[in-house]
Amino acid sequence: MSEHRRTGALYLPIALAWAAIAVLLHVLINARYGYARDELYFIECAKHLTWGYVDQPPLAVLVAWLAFPFHFALWAVRLPLALLSGVMVVAGCAVAAQLGAGRFAQMLTGLLMALAPPYLAQGYILSTEFLSPLAWTGVVYFSLRLVKTGNARYYLSLALVITIAMYAKYTMAALVVAMLLGLLIAGHAKLLRSKYLVIGVALAVLLFAPNILWQAHHNWPILEVMHGDKANRHPVHGISVESADMLTNAVVFLLMQILLVNPLLAGIWIWGLLALAFQRAFSAYRYIAVTYGLLVVLMILLTARVYYLDGFYPVLFAAGAVSMEILLSFKPRALKAAVLLLVLLLDLPLMPMTIPLLSLPVYERYEGLLGLSRIGSPDGKPHLVNPAYADQLGWDDMARTVAIAYRSLPAAQRAKTPIFADRYAYAAALDFFGPKYGLPRVISPNNSYYLWGTRGYSGNSMIAVGATDYPLLLRSFDNVRQIAVYRNEKRWILEGPLPVYLCTRPRATLAQMWPSFKYYGL
Repeated sequence: MSEHRRTGALYLPIALAWAAIAVLLHVLINARYGYARDELYFIECAKHLTWGYVDQPPLAVLVAWLAFPFHFALWAVRLPLALLSGVMVVAGCAVAAQLGAGRFAQMLTGLLMALAPPYLAQGYILSTEFLSPLAWTGVVYFSLRLVKTGNARYYLSLALVITIAMYAKYTMAALVVAMLLGLLIAGHAKLLRSKYLVIGVALAVLLFAPNILWQAHHNWPILEVMHGDKANRHPVHGISVESADMLTNAVVFLLMQILLVNPLLAGIWIWGLLALAFQRAFSAYRYIAVTYGLLVVLMILLTARVYYLDGFYPVLFAAGAVSMEILLSFKPRALKAAVLLLVLLLDLPLMPMTIPLLSLPVYERYEGLLGLSRIGSPDGKPHLVNPAYADQLGWDDMARTVAIAYRSLPAAQRAKTPIFADRYAYAAALDFFGPKYGLPRVISPNNSYYLWGTRGYSGNSMIAVGATDYPLLLRSFDNVRQIAVYRNEKRWILEGPLPVYLCTRPRATLAQMWPSFKYYGL
């Protein structure tokens, strides 16, 4: 093994070059198409800043809040993601360096971090997953430093990274548990007998206490959200893949790990996983392979979403890149260049499906060319297969449809009629696009909107958007009639038309009915 691999030096120019490519790519295309539902929701949550929300920690909301000076322009909402995509590339290369990567392995790792589908996607749309790949890679990096040096002070760095990550997504807790067990099982028990581990845990708990206290004060709504999600889940943005049957779910979960990260390049991370598990050169880092195995088992048992492990693949890609570098160490440079070119070419076909490189009409033709267009909806028209793109379309048109229905009411009735949206996505979209059409602030019983209440409306007259709560509407009002419907041929087949109802003659005040409408979950 070369001297460089023994020292684990980071070739910063390589990392920065790929980071610049990732950032530039996202800056150029991130404002295409439109706002995703969660982005609109984060924008509304940003107008109610607090230490926690019903369905999420506050960090994604804080990122959306940064766009306030720019009136929440789409490019401003997504600019932090573009910048983080560059940091992610550097972090991945740093992990590769810790595993002994030379120039070629770091070049390959940088390429994979810049263009692999999960990391392209998380640099594009703001979601609660936006920090997971970087944070998980940061945890892996500092754990590698801990194992290599034996310096227990790295627990303090780990505590800071873990705390920040927990403010973005609670799934970091799964990585922490799995990695501690991985270190124990893989023979690093000595590292766990340290006062700095205790200090690190105490520091993380102290720093994360505001969110814990918020959840406790509101009776742990996140647990209700988790229950609601599991009962009414469409895991991958509306396409259900998990199964209630444990064996079926295990098979599907494992297959989706190959498909989501790029099936054409899965051999690299699988090679890395096997190297970490069985090769003597990586024996000190076997805990990483054990951690991955524990995470897979945990996610299957919890029927977790298939993309929750995206943050762990950078280290596996890095290990695969190092293994490939060792194999090619005495091969001509032209062969190494050919490998890099091949990886690039294998990434290209999936890129239009991950970030909006193409205009929407061209992308629709691209889906059709790949045989992915889906026809079979009641209108007989093709719908976008890619739900992440379809989710960004039509929000403005929906607000216009609701506004037409709202303006059809007499002025005196409009003044006392709230817009009730059965789900947070519709509520947030109407709050964002509705004011230019004269719509009032929206109320919704879903997630954090529920806590924002009825805004003082009596409920004598109410426009309800969405069919999910239709049975409740019938039980709560003597008169419920449909006055409009919104259709979008680009949207998911699963969502279907969106009805708009006028509800009058309530059987109680809206404030009295409000608890019966509450729903925490998707």
